[in-house]
Amino acid sequence: MAKRSIKAMRRDELVDAAIAVVGEEGMSGATMAVIARRAGMSAGLVNHYFDSKEELMALAMRNLSNLFRQDILKLAPADPTPAQRLKAIVDGSFAPQHLGVPKRAVTWMQFMIAAQTEPRIKHLYHLTGARFVSNIRYAVKRLVPADQVDDTVDGIAALIDGFFWQSAGEYEEEDLERARRICWRYICLLIPGVEG
Repeated sequence: MAKRSIKAMRRDELVDAAIAVVGEEGMSGATMAVIARRAGMSAGLVNHYFDSKEELMALAMRNLSNLFRQDILKLAPADPTPAQRLKAIVDGSFAPQHLGVPKRAVTWMQFMIAAQTEPRIKHLYHLTGARFVSNIRYAVKRLVPADQVDDTVDGIAALIDGFFWQSAGEYEEEDLERARRICWRYICLLIPGVEG
C-alpha cells in the first residue's frame, strides 16, 4: 500500500473538522479559523491546503457523498439483482452512520441549504442527486415496463428523499427503521415480483 502524503492527511483532517464544525455551528459559523482550531492547526495551514472556504466545503460535501455511496455499495452483494440493488439503496439511505450522528445529519441539512447559493455546493448537490436517481433507475428499468420507469423512479426517490430529510432533523433510532420499512414496502407494492 502506498504511503499517503502529509498534504493528503492534513486535507482529510481538515475535511473531517469542517464536517464537524458545520454540524455544530452551521455554514456561517464554519470559518476557516474555527475549522483550523478544531483540526488542531493554524488558520495559515488551512489556507495553505485550500484556496478558499468554498473549496474546503465542496470537498467536505464530496466526502459525505462518497461515504454514503460506499455504504450503499457495501450493503449490496457482488453482482446484485435489481431488487437487491434497490434494497441496498433503501437500507443505506437510512444507515445510522449518516443520520445517527447528529453532526453529520445537520451537516447534510446545511449543505442542502448552501446548495441554494454556493455554486460549488450546488453543483455537487445536483451530482449527488443525479447519481442517486441513476442508481435507482438502473435497477427499476430491469423490473418494470419502459413506460412505467420514470414514475416508478420518481416515486421511490421522492419517498426516500422525504424520509431522509425528515430524519436529518430530529429522529429516534426507530424512525430510521420505520423509514426503511415504509420505503421498502412501497417498492414491493409498486413493483410486481419484488418481495420483502
